[in-house]
Amino acid sequence: TSCNRRRRAALLLSLLLCGAPLGAEAQEFVCSPIARGDTVARLALRLTGSSRATYSDAFQIRDPARGMFVPKSQYRRPLSTDWEACVASERVDAPLAEPPTPAPSLSPAIATAAPAITSAPLTDDATSGAAAPATGSTSAVVIGAIGSAVAAMLVFCVAAGVLLAPRPVPAALRRAGEDFVNAFAQPLVDSSSAAPPIRTRLRFIRQGQLEISIAPGAGRRYPNLVDHKRNVEYDVRRVMRIVGAHVVVSDRLRASGKWVRVRIRLAHQEQAGGR
Repeated sequence: TSCNRRRRAALLLSLLLCGAPLGAEAQEFVCSPIARGDTVARLALRLTGSSRATYSDAFQIRDPARGMFVPKSQYRRPLSTDWEACVASERVDAPLAEPPTPAPSLSPAIATAAPAITSAPLTDDATSGAAAPATGSTSAVVIGAIGSAVAAMLVFCVAAGVLLAPRPVPAALRRAGEDFVNAFAQPLVDSSSAAPPIRTRLRFIRQGQLEISIAPGAGRRYPNLVDHKRNVEYDVRRVMRIVGAHVVVSDRLRASGKWVRVRIRLAHQEQAGGR
């Protein structure tokens, strides 16, 4: 009957399903501990000899606590030291659902004895030999630049010394300056003291002028343009009458700290300049 036929078909289908394989071909793995700082690429290179095996079926990262492999989508994240790196040893007929088990022949001590992977780039002899001349050339360039800078500084110092060196005072102008100083100091001399009443400096400047700087002697306050300006101006006019008409004051009196500055020149130079 039709009912019996249906029962026979269902029984035949059940027998066919029971006779099919329970799982596809699986692999047996040898696992080793993961050290701190290990990456997936370094582990694959160390255990398989090629970093290209990272995403192959022969290389897996296993989580022993859950008894399963870590999805390869998480390989870019830091690896836990509680996980294991596993490599397929040989193909066996086993269900895919069965988690891999570590091989008893590989101990953690052996796994940690594996050589560490360094991040230093590998270079061949040709590359290493070519780097030395470059370093030497760079050093030579630096030394040459320093030498040039030192030479330029020496030339600059010599030139500055020549330009800043005091020019010699013409003899006639020096005698006029010394006469001016002696005439200015004469009324200020104190017979009870051996200290000079004033201090003086002579400096030859442009256009044949001589700058005479006068400051009070030790324990004195005169001359100065702050408290005794009129007295200083009077003494300068007095001195110019003593020195003679061949010397003239070429500029107004100036104060520079405790110094009074007077500029004089020879009269014939002024007349020559006015022609």
